[in-house]
Amino acid sequence: PITITASNGVGTAATQSFTLTVNQSPAITSANSTTFTVGTAGSFTVTTTGAPTPSLSETGTLPNGVTLFVNNGTATLSGTPATGTAGTYPITITASNGVGTAATQSFTLTVNQSPAITSANSTTFTVGTAGSFTVTTTGTPTPSLSETGALPSGVTFVDKGNGTATLGGTPATGTAGSYPITITASNGVGTAATQS
Repeated sequence: PITITASNGVGTAATQSFTLTVNQSPAITSANSTTFTVGTAGSFTVTTTGAPTPSLSETGTLPNGVTLFVNNGTATLSGTPATGTAGTYPITITASNGVGTAATQSFTLTVNQSPAITSANSTTFTVGTAGSFTVTTTGTPTPSLSETGALPSGVTFVDKGNGTATLGGTPATGTAGSYPITITASNGVGTAATQS
């Protein structure tokens, strides 16, 4: 707001209250990705600049349990991702205010899930005969697997790096018996899963 004055020595000077409005194209200023965890409440705030205040919208699919709430130049991505929604959700966020071109941002919501071991908790091999058992897991990111405890000579545990592991080999003569081991699956989300 400014005041303009015109004077020429005749009568009273003329004044005018004048408003200069400076608009600015919208921009999205927040990060372009965030990570939530299945079963855990999460929240992320989308922020913008621009004048007038930009309005925000989103296109793409969000996981069940997560919504985008828009409020005066910001938006909040929040909620608790439902079971079974682990994965990556690419969405596009758009900020517009009628000045210049709308701002768009390619945004990625990653939903992680704690690891779980989904295979059986026992198997049987025979001395002198090749055997194989696959340990399977769920979780995002893909869990890594490890084993503690003594295995019979000729049998090994190998993490395949894809959420599975193989217990395999040919048990040597004299190794008949039970071998209690503990299998652990971990992916950095929540507590590691263990199976006896």
